[in-house]
Amino acid sequence: MFHRREEEDLLVTSGPNSEVFPIPPRPFSFVSAMRWCGHRNEVITSATPAGRRAPDVSANDRGELPLFRCNPRDGVWQQVYGGYAHDPVCLPDGGYMVHRGAGLTQLDRRGAVVRDVKIGRFNWGPPSLSVSPDGDTVGWVRWRGDDQQLCVENVQPGRSTQFRTRIFRYAWLDSHTLIYVHGARPRLLDITSGDTRPFGPGLRNQARHGVSGATAELQALAELPADHLWEYYGDLQVVGDDVWFSATLTEQRGSRRVNGLFRANPEGTNWSLTATMAPNDRIEGFFALPDRSVLIAVATYRGTTIIDRSQKTLGPMAEFLTSGWIPMRNSHQPTFGFHRLPGRPEVR
Repeated sequence: MFHRREEEDLLVTSGPNSEVFPIPPRPFSFVSAMRWCGHRNEVITSATPAGRRAPDVSANDRGELPLFRCNPRDGVWQQVYGGYAHDPVCLPDGGYMVHRGAGLTQLDRRGAVVRDVKIGRFNWGPPSLSVSPDGDTVGWVRWRGDDQQLCVENVQPGRSTQFRTRIFRYAWLDSHTLIYVHGARPRLLDITSGDTRPFGPGLRNQARHGVSGATAELQALAELPADHLWEYYGDLQVVGDDVWFSATLTEQRGSRRVNGLFRANPEGTNWSLTATMAPNDRIEGFFALPDRSVLIAVATYRGTTIIDRSQKTLGPMAEFLTSGWIPMRNSHQPTFGFHRLPGRPEVR
């Protein structure tokens, strides 16, 4: 599903040449999170109704964020749950899991509380909820100061796990394995045992053995000794059998740098370079689609200052995405943005 803003309405559609449905966002003064639940054909959102307290970081007031749902065909928002319900996801049984500010709340289809999972204290960091492909587990991020700690919660009560693993981004590789990045190359986490292992050999080593579409500059950088380079990773997403991630290989004592979007197979053995950025551009985030179309959010720097932001689109749906349509995340895809109002595309 895709969405875009047009005057006072939020428009949603399933793709090019499909019917467009207008959904009025007027009941809300603030929208914090929004997702598409395909198996129930509904948009869900955590939002502040007009006249009630919106989140206020400067006042350290988390505000009021009830949970609402809307079927695009009737365009009517219904309140599901009146409590604090940040970053909601849909569960296969018809219920929901939401972040309660410090832990999770599980709700049934009618919005009644099934249980609370009380963990830690309130933090403004995004909790980044997501549901495993089989629907049995919810992954989320617990913030401790600036550290992001990866946690999983069984949908059927019985097991909560907080891993020691610190992350920057994560995604579900399969129903039992998470892929994550935290500065260095991606790693895999077995949610049953807690064991981790590398995903692939890393950008430099992979480029030395072959990356489809590799530029001459990437190949030249990869030939330098490892201690002459910095290698780091940004956004991460799994779509079907494709693992997408942004990565940078840069010379420590020189000006050569490659910042690009890469695609790998689930085993991490075959990599492709999908897009490279201009010297002063960096990938801030991206959204990949099953047909391998991709929307990339690009920041242009002068020194360490961002002076412009733009979008780059690739693949069969590039024209459609360029016209302003933005992919809407589903419950299997964590989002890493902070409390926000919909406006500029959110692809992080």
